[in-house]
Amino acid sequence: MNKSWLIILLAVVLVSCHKDHPEDLKKQFIINDHTANVTFDESHPGNLIAPTFEGFSFETDILARDVNFLNVNNKVLIQLMKNIGPGILRMGGASSDLTTWAGTARNGNTPLDVITTTDVDRLSAFSKATGWPVLFGLNLANNDSGLAASEAAYVYQSLGNSLYAFQSGNEPDAFGPYTNHRNPAYSFDDFLSEWRGYQSAVQKAVPGSNFAGPDVAFNTSWITAFTNNEGTDVNVKLQDGHYYETGPASNPGIDYHSILGRSLKLPQLIQSFKASASKNQQPFRVTECNNVYGGGKPGVSDVFASALWALDVMWILADNGCQGINFHTGIGLYYSPVMNENGILKAKPEYYAMLAFKYGSINGRSISTKIDEADYCSAHTCLTNGAYSLTLINKNLNKSFDFNIVRSKNISSIAVSRLTAPSITSAVDVTFGGSKVNADGTFIPSVTENYTGNKTSFIVNVPAGSAAVVTLQ
Repeated sequence: MNKSWLIILLAVVLVSCHKDHPEDLKKQFIINDHTANVTFDESHPGNLIAPTFEGFSFETDILARDVNFLNVNNKVLIQLMKNIGPGILRMGGASSDLTTWAGTARNGNTPLDVITTTDVDRLSAFSKATGWPVLFGLNLANNDSGLAASEAAYVYQSLGNSLYAFQSGNEPDAFGPYTNHRNPAYSFDDFLSEWRGYQSAVQKAVPGSNFAGPDVAFNTSWITAFTNNEGTDVNVKLQDGHYYETGPASNPGIDYHSILGRSLKLPQLIQSFKASASKNQQPFRVTECNNVYGGGKPGVSDVFASALWALDVMWILADNGCQGINFHTGIGLYYSPVMNENGILKAKPEYYAMLAFKYGSINGRSISTKIDEADYCSAHTCLTNGAYSLTLINKNLNKSFDFNIVRSKNISSIAVSRLTAPSITSAVDVTFGGSKVNADGTFIPSVTENYTGNKTSFIVNVPAGSAAVVTLQ
């Protein structure tokens, strides 16, 4: 081909490109909706979803470091917690093994790594104001069962019926290999011996008190072993462990895509809870959870992607009989569902996921659900007050999906409330049911799509990177 023909061809291409308007380019690259068929087993309602399913987890040292946070005067936080119904407040985290018990009131000279009677009384008043009982972590790292028993006695005296249970040690499976709490050879048997010593001491101080364990970070075999050994103890109320999707936050390879794919860790954790041979297996709870360990990562943990991740995780756990989940929350943690920004407490994207779960599951039983399109999509169903509620999640960022809901009987009415944001990376302007959380912490969903019909199937379109809660009558 000679040069003159090349020049003419290039000119044609350039003119053609110049004529395209933005709208024309969008049409060229538009992706058609895809269909996902959803069916559910109406004849076998499954696991009852605990009223206290949702919860928060806090570092113990927040009691000393921010006396105004878990405080009866923090009306906005109290309202935010009431919005998502009854829950469980867990005090623990790494700081629970780095703080010590004073047994006296706080004064101006009390160090921040000391927990006092003042701090516990403040926590007690806050717990009673929210209606959320407390799962309280005792320091196992110092291996001082007598001091733990003294602390437990005061916690019980102050909280009374607001005390849910005690746990001893935070992530004890990391005591040997990742902390300086024990030698590298520290094993489950070592932990169990110490845990039983704590339980015995606390039981003497607080007869009939309840316990949870083993509260591990990563070694799921400890969960099964703990239940095999302690499953017949009537005072062991709960199996518990932690779950973080990925991390550490310092890893430059982690972005929001890292939390939207299919989890490999979560099924392993669930299996460990169910694997015990004990005939009296206790319920299980994920007592510390979030998306990126190490405090969370900006642009991942604090954007709308985290809401879709959290909503799916809650439903996967509920579908598998989990008693609940506590999202780790606190000062300077990017993954916190609620965060203090310049003195103003704000609901973050994960909090809206908690709202969507609450409205899609309240007083319900999870039901086995099948979806024929597993490409970043999921569907979860529960039966509540005679109606079926389906949570439809589209974590695909390029495709919208028509979820074709099929049931054995006619559908007479449909209501749809959506969990949306301007984009998957939006840190603000997240809504559920068309509403945002008000400055005073109150929330009322305002926009719900309502439809009537008389057929056995109905299509709900869920755009890319969004979710919907659908109620069928």
